[in-house]
Amino acid sequence: MKYIATILLGVCCARAQENLQASPAAPCAKLHQPVSAQLANLAPAEAEKAVLASANGAGPSCAGQVLTDLASIAVVSGRLDDAAALSERAIQMFQQEHPPDDPILVRPLFFIAHVRFEHGEMAKAQKILQRMQSIRSPQVGDRILVHYLAASLLVGQGRDREAESEYIAGLTALERAGLGGARDAGSVWIVLGGLYIKEHRLVDATRALDRASAILSSAADATPLDRMFVLLGRGALLTKRRELAQAEQDLRNALAIADAEPRLDPDILLSVLINYAQALRKNHRSGEARSIEARAAALHPQTQVNAIVDVTELAGKATLKK
Repeated sequence: MKYIATILLGVCCARAQENLQASPAAPCAKLHQPVSAQLANLAPAEAEKAVLASANGAGPSCAGQVLTDLASIAVVSGRLDDAAALSERAIQMFQQEHPPDDPILVRPLFFIAHVRFEHGEMAKAQKILQRMQSIRSPQVGDRILVHYLAASLLVGQGRDREAESEYIAGLTALERAGLGGARDAGSVWIVLGGLYIKEHRLVDATRALDRASAILSSAADATPLDRMFVLLGRGALLTKRRELAQAEQDLRNALAIADAEPRLDPDILLSVLINYAQALRKNHRSGEARSIEARAAALHPQTQVNAIVDVTELAGKATLKK
């Protein structure tokens, strides 16, 4: 089963601008913008080839930064396997010029762990987390990724209260850095809201999702998928509160956003379909529900489409699948 909210953090804290400021190579800053824009939707092998061809002596670290940023774009687009492939190649580039405990490795390591987690490969994700924890990074974004991955693994183990503490620690770090209203914080609030739904703490869930919605409505770098995850979380919450008409509307809007993403990971789409079908059935719209269930079954024949997928579930065990 997939844990939807987790996908969002895969891209939160991935800040291309911060990376370029940290890079001493001026050619890298020149290379980054056109390369990212032109290659964002290419397959990993093609993107890597084009980055290396365009590097013009900027060095392996520059290529690694661009590949990592392309991986973050792939996460936002729901192309999780692409993100993992790009991150693995980025690490190979970084290792040519950096020691194994350099903070520059944190982001690509996170993307790979996220994917392993989403595939249910918990032991592999845990091993990568331990490596990330051994890297001492001064960057708040890196620390958030460590907190987030730790929390996701704890949710996967059923240790929800410990996971809550990790999420709150991440939010505290963002607030201390003056980033409490940044997109990264909105992403964490979504996942925290999902956790509260799972624990039937509906007042806390409402507060968390309202906070996420407010942040992501005003964040300049928010994406359509950010909006989709807010709607998905709110739909799950409203279903629990028996506010079924509004739940159905939110989930219908979430599906419209998902359908507009041509390379969206099938597991993300599957989660939206399952939740929407459940809302339709609860609203006694069986014909429409069957149509949505048929789409879900075509994506994954083994899926139990009559069981709602909590946002938390989408956030805890197997969806950082990149």
